[in-house]
Amino acid sequence: MKSKLLPILLIFLILLNGFLIFMLIEKPYENKREFQKRSFLTEQLDFSETQKKQFEELDEVHRDFMKNIDKTIMVQKDVLFNSFQKEDFNIDSLTNKIGLLQAKKESEVFRFFKKVRTICNEEQAIKVDKLIKQALRGAGGDAGPHQDGQRMPPPRDGEMLPHKEGMPPPR
Repeated sequence: MKSKLLPILLIFLILLNGFLIFMLIEKPYENKREFQKRSFLTEQLDFSETQKKQFEELDEVHRDFMKNIDKTIMVQKDVLFNSFQKEDFNIDSLTNKIGLLQAKKESEVFRFFKKVRTICNEEQAIKVDKLIKQALRGAGGDAGPHQDGQRMPPPRDGEMLPHKEGMPPPR
């Protein structure tokens, strides 16, 4: 019995290792989603190849800036939520820092889209304005009808976060 089970188990483990190596190297779950996010605006605005290159440069700088701010916010939030035991902790100072960082993010998003508009022709700039208004309505929780009377779809990457049983879903 052991002699028959050993080769089967060995083949199973080799196949499982091959699958895990594929998942680590290829990361199919990340690559498709990242491509969709980056190509959304260029597809919607029908950018030329030159515009696509300019957009990619702007996007790269923008994403790096946003990642850095997000990391800083996470550090500040870690400090905040790890301070329950401290008696003399100044919560106002830390929450103000977090608020300023959030404001920096909003300013960066505004500057980014303003720069995107500079690489657009007039027709594309109008489309950018419409897309931004739609995104703002969706982000504000008002996904109701807009000018043409149709309901707006949820954001493409707006996946619901899992929540614990007995807890209300995130808003």
